[in-house]
Amino acid sequence: MKGEFEREPALLAVSVNGMPSGESVLLFKDADGRFYAPEDALIGWRMKRGIPAFSQDGTNYYSLSDIAGLTLDLVATTQTLLVSAAPGLFEPTRLPVETGGPGPMTRSDAGGFVNYDLLAQLAGDGLRMNGDIEVGAFTSLGIGVSRFVGRWGGGDASLVRLETNWTRDDPVRMRSLRVGDSITRGGVGGGPLRFAGIQIARNFAVQPGFVTLPLPSLSGSAAVPSVVDIYVNNALRSTREVQPGPFEIVDIPIVTGSGEVQLVVRDLLGRETVVRQSFYSAPQSLRRGLHDYSYELGFLRRDFGRRSNAYGEPVVSATHRYGFTDTFTGELHLEATGGVQTAGLGANLLLPGVGLLDISVAGSRSGEGQGAQIGLGFERRAAGLSLGITAELTTERFASVASLSGRPPPAAIVQAFAGVPLGSGSVGVSYLWRAGRNEPDVEFASANASLRLGSLGTLHLAGRKSLKDPKGVAVELLLAVPIGRRTSATAGAELRGGSATVTTALQRNLPSGEGLGYRAAMVVGDSQRFDARLSAQTGFGAYDAELSWTDGRSGVRVVASGGIGAVGNRVFASRRLSQSFAVVQVGDYPGVRVYADNQLVDTTDRKGRAVVPRLRPFDRNPIRIEALDLPLDTQLPAAEKVVRPYNRSGVAVDFGVRKTLAAMLRIVLDDGRPLEAGALVRVEGRAEEFVSAPGGEVYLTGLTADNIVQASWTGGTCSFRLPFAKTSDPQPRLGEFRCQSPVH
Repeated sequence: MKGEFEREPALLAVSVNGMPSGESVLLFKDADGRFYAPEDALIGWRMKRGIPAFSQDGTNYYSLSDIAGLTLDLVATTQTLLVSAAPGLFEPTRLPVETGGPGPMTRSDAGGFVNYDLLAQLAGDGLRMNGDIEVGAFTSLGIGVSRFVGRWGGGDASLVRLETNWTRDDPVRMRSLRVGDSITRGGVGGGPLRFAGIQIARNFAVQPGFVTLPLPSLSGSAAVPSVVDIYVNNALRSTREVQPGPFEIVDIPIVTGSGEVQLVVRDLLGRETVVRQSFYSAPQSLRRGLHDYSYELGFLRRDFGRRSNAYGEPVVSATHRYGFTDTFTGELHLEATGGVQTAGLGANLLLPGVGLLDISVAGSRSGEGQGAQIGLGFERRAAGLSLGITAELTTERFASVASLSGRPPPAAIVQAFAGVPLGSGSVGVSYLWRAGRNEPDVEFASANASLRLGSLGTLHLAGRKSLKDPKGVAVELLLAVPIGRRTSATAGAELRGGSATVTTALQRNLPSGEGLGYRAAMVVGDSQRFDARLSAQTGFGAYDAELSWTDGRSGVRVVASGGIGAVGNRVFASRRLSQSFAVVQVGDYPGVRVYADNQLVDTTDRKGRAVVPRLRPFDRNPIRIEALDLPLDTQLPAAEKVVRPYNRSGVAVDFGVRKTLAAMLRIVLDDGRPLEAGALVRVEGRAEEFVSAPGGEVYLTGLTADNIVQASWTGGTCSFRLPFAKTSDPQPRLGEFRCQSPVH
């Protein structure tokens, strides 16, 4: 190695594989013509580094001439070093197909809501009334909800509490904590249980767009900057630019089922390289390293819907799923009370390009003894043939907590399905066999077909046959014909147990906003029936009035549903508040149109407020106001705001609209010349800048009774005092003002 005194510095421009690297780089060159580059330069070029040749002033230098696969050419006339490097010399790049997230959450304001569904029915046994009432309250700490159902009529009246709980969602950790009445998740060997206590569970819904499925990744390399087109099942999903070197496209969005991903790499010369990979995706699978869980502790709920406060023995339940690899997801489920304990293990095995294999085994211990349950299943969903089969065998003494208060699980269940898409529809078949414990076995085979008939509509055909009962045959034929965007007609016939029925119906759906809908249906067969329903939807509720006639007996039913919400000091009537909502404040200006997702949802009232009742929780919701509906003398910082609310919570959205004093004036300089066009003018203490027009004309907003106005242009500045008295004229002209240059 030569001494440092034999290496001379050289400030050169550098081009790597035809791309200028930017600023010139200080290199060293020795007597043999070898070039040495500093470490930060190699990092900027994304080139791999080996052992430094020498260090100087704390900086490591690497010999470019000794790197295999790299060639150098010095252009003396431009003092440019041309570097040509093989793709393998660059550091690999990982590029996600989709970037960005939903953004920060919007803090919930304190408030509440009441939802109601009220039904009154008049029939042969008199008047009966039912009601479902939901009461909720929310703060920045979470949301509490309680539901009640009431019945009156026939000499009986009751009010029963259904569930009461408090929920706090954590979007950062993707989990939710619930205290009160809830339902366990269930798992291998056990079903969902109603209980009261505490539950902490993973909640992927708090991060919209978060993908739990294993997503394919494809790798490639580029010698020069290139463009990569990403295709899923021959449909273009994304296009990305890549720099020279190896790269990996990760988290390619795919659909469930089988398919193929392609990367088409095009360089600057138009040369193409294609990389293909088959995949199989199923919603049951978790990507590698991802946890999904639910843990519950409390007391079993008894007689739900009939008694308000009936609770039983203590229960503990735990379900945890984990993606060990992108093709293997494991599950553990435990549940226990004083009388029964159950444990289960499950596995989902993705077979790339083939399908999904499910395996499960569970064991239990109870007063009846010990039992076991095993399950095995396979499915394949593809663009062509989709099919699947599952089988579950249970020993006589197997028990779960849910089976203690219900029917024991069957001894065996076998289910199978197959489906084929057609050019204008689909055809499918299915099979079910269930061997009961203390009840007859059940065995069914069914088939269905759907065929689109162009503008005429869609034809549905379904048949079902009991293989245990020769008379257990049912066949249904239905034709659905669209008539406009919201109106449709249906006609069909059904044969069941030797009895035939013909049905016809005409229906007009409710619009997304305010409007009317209706439905009229007639059934002719062993039983004669006619139904007519008129529906109305307003900004504060939905209402149905229905008349029915069956075999000479008539009945009338009226249904009303809606909600009442409160955010801050605003109380309003609305349709059912089943999602998040917002109260918009637009100063005190009435009649301003308010849009959500570019759909008109409301106009402001006389106090400048409007309600947006249906926001997507945890997702980005753009809310916009129509700026043209505001007077000219108002100031609007932004016409659109994006909110990301918590589940079923309300947010206050203030657009900051305020009345502003504005005026037109003419500015002249010390020598009487008008201020040049394009000069920047601002009012002291305000951030806004205004641009002068020819002749020194300028329009200023945000004025007060006394203002200091400053102007600046290339080569000069000046200022002057501007007094301003309020006037009814929205655009007053204040005349001419002399702008004084500073004294030097």
